[in-house]
Amino acid sequence: MQMSKIALNLSQNNELSALIKFLKKHTKRAYLVGGCVRDLLLGLPNSDFDIEIYDISSDKFDDLMKDIGASGVGKSYFVYKFKNFDLSLPRIESKNGVGHKAFDVFYCNDEMIASKRRDFTINSIMLNIFTGEILDFWGGKQDLKSNTLRVIDENSFKDDSLRVLRAVQFAARFALRADNNSLKIMQSIDISDLSLERKRQELEKFFKAEHQAFGVKLLMDLGLDKKLFGVKLSTEFGKKVEKHFALLQDSRVFLYDLIGEYRLDPKQILSSLSLGKFYRRLINEPFLKRCTKFDMMKISLNMSLSQWLGLNTKKRISLAKELGFYDKKFSPVIDMSAANGLKSKELGKFIEQQKELAIKKYLRIKN
Repeated sequence: MQMSKIALNLSQNNELSALIKFLKKHTKRAYLVGGCVRDLLLGLPNSDFDIEIYDISSDKFDDLMKDIGASGVGKSYFVYKFKNFDLSLPRIESKNGVGHKAFDVFYCNDEMIASKRRDFTINSIMLNIFTGEILDFWGGKQDLKSNTLRVIDENSFKDDSLRVLRAVQFAARFALRADNNSLKIMQSIDISDLSLERKRQELEKFFKAEHQAFGVKLLMDLGLDKKLFGVKLSTEFGKKVEKHFALLQDSRVFLYDLIGEYRLDPKQILSSLSLGKFYRRLINEPFLKRCTKFDMMKISLNMSLSQWLGLNTKKRISLAKELGFYDKKFSPVIDMSAANGLKSKELGKFIEQQKELAIKKYLRIKN
């Protein structure tokens, strides 16, 4: 994306413009950093911005943040939240124990050193909010162009094992491949220290990503497919999931295909990944490798076919629409006169038989 277009986009953000006007009285060095710069360069929409502010003492920074009504953790991490902005002093972090909160944080007024704490080069690019100047110390712009996921610093990267799962969702969101050195670094990191909640947050971003084949490939290369899901995935599975997601745009598609293709216990998978109510329907969702008109009609008894996660090809979608139950359920009228005196179990069997007869009759008429 050209700089002029980025500058135009930023100038149209009234809240950012007001913040720039406020900060320019106190410093000439304030930068958009992290994912928002990456997304701007890729031409992607972004409403959340991280800004690092240089040449200001922590005491003055606290006072300025109070002036604009920002809230945050102040001197502990030099970070404040204001509307859609995370405002911080530049910092470096040093691991001092176990867990994702076990870090000592220090003020740092050097852009290159501060940017080195980022995970990947594509997230290390800085953009001066006053001048539009881009600082790219680690080759992030080139890695964006070449779709490369590259670790900046091995030592700081290893301080937080969550970065391995972040790599997977980045790969799936932006169609990235890790370079060999970064792959070796990530392969050496054990993610067993991560809580289920932290794993779930990154995996859900992966499930919503457009290029899931890239994420699946990285999971395979890192051996995380077996650790997370208990099975060895394949590149063909990755391609299938990506095509399926492109059709339905539903974040449950990956798990639906995983459970169906590898015959996994859905309850066990949902529990192991700490997934909530949104994913519960996977427990009873029909999975069919081959699907006839009769099969689709049986499914339409319980849901409109547009809701079925098994619509994983254009052919199936076309067939669902042709049958007439893409946007509504099939609700046949059943003559219950012959069911008098039947016990509960027999009655249930009778109703199922009548439904199947209704489907066959409908298909004969339809044909």
